[in-house]
Amino acid sequence: MTYIIREATSQDTKEISSFISERTGKTISPLHIENRLHFMRENPNESLYVYEEKNQILGTLGFRVRQSADTIFKYSEISVISVNEANNPPAAADKLKSYAEQLTQKHDCTGMWWISGSEKHDESRADREPLGFQETGYKFVKRFL
Repeated sequence: MTYIIREATSQDTKEISSFISERTGKTISPLHIENRLHFMRENPNESLYVYEEKNQILGTLGFRVRQSADTIFKYSEISVISVNEANNPPAAADKLKSYAEQLTQKHDCTGMWWISGSEKHDESRADREPLGFQETGYKFVKRFL
């Protein structure tokens, strides 16, 4: 299947909004997405990418570079990956993960943080963890969306 991974644009806001709303079960307005994209355009360390097949967005990848004040350590943070598994084979998620690793290398990062929104702790979770990653702890999250 032919696909493309590209940086999100303002023209994508409505489709991204619908896609994320479907995945989370909460309404995310196109204006919220546009404001987020505007913020990212002003911040060279943050980007949002979309995965497309047949001109339809089937996944998103949020990419952020984090570095210490002394710049010895520079990590990429993969803050959002969302693939509609019902319409999309698992290979799409693998393509987004591979793309995130390429971005990490391109930005000369020393490592990669994988941020998962999943809070399920069952045996199927191991199947969803990215290959080569180790769980190192937990973040405490207060959700507003």
